[in-house]
Amino acid sequence: MLKADFHIHTNYIQEMETSFSPKELIDKAASMGFDVLCFSEHYILTRLGDYFPEYRKEPLTTYRDFKDYAESKGILLLPAVEMRYKEGEIVLVNFKGDVRDYPTIESLKSLPKDVFVIAPHPFYKRGMCLGENLEKHIALFDAIEYSHFYAKICNFNKKAVRIAKKCSKPMVGTSDTHMLLQFGYTYTLLDAEKNINSVVRALKKGKLKLVTNPLPLWPFTIITLNTIYKICSGPFRIAWRKITGKI
Repeated sequence: MLKADFHIHTNYIQEMETSFSPKELIDKAASMGFDVLCFSEHYILTRLGDYFPEYRKEPLTTYRDFKDYAESKGILLLPAVEMRYKEGEIVLVNFKGDVRDYPTIESLKSLPKDVFVIAPHPFYKRGMCLGENLEKHIALFDAIEYSHFYAKICNFNKKAVRIAKKCSKPMVGTSDTHMLLQFGYTYTLLDAEKNINSVVRALKKGKLKLVTNPLPLWPFTIITLNTIYKICSGPFRIAWRKITGKI
């Protein structure tokens, strides 16, 4: 079984997203026995991308520049992107195309068959989450994410689990890492060989197992405070960008 995480961010093309580099994450993953990773950098199609052009950069740059380094550490890196539409965010695993060819959520119907489509954190309380759009567009998705971001006292994954069962969709575990302390609590095990074709086949056939543990109180608190800060500071960053063109 391969230990995998399909939803990770870095500071390589979008500095405000994280405080760590791709190499730092790869090194940490290697030390924890991971076999497969995806750097699913953001590409934002909503108006937010008009104010922050770094979210309109080529999102596969991180994959291309670090796949060899990952291989040197024993990790298979897959190309991926997290697209943000007005309906919500979507993670595309094994995506090798041009994001500009998929300007709307409906256009994802024409994705190549070897792209694995995940609905990330669908029912978390943020505007970029799919919410009720998950069921509305359920035919687009190969799997639903079981987010790492929960504790024993609070878990927004419960509705996602119900929808996954209702619609016969597998659940994949990811870290959606923006802080290194998020990594490793929730991940996916795959019955596959360590090559892209075998990994994609296993995903498509549902040969996977969710592994998840609730966050301890201290990282859950830190991540929560960091999320609140990002939400509250967002309008000020946009206003500053409008005035100065700088973050």
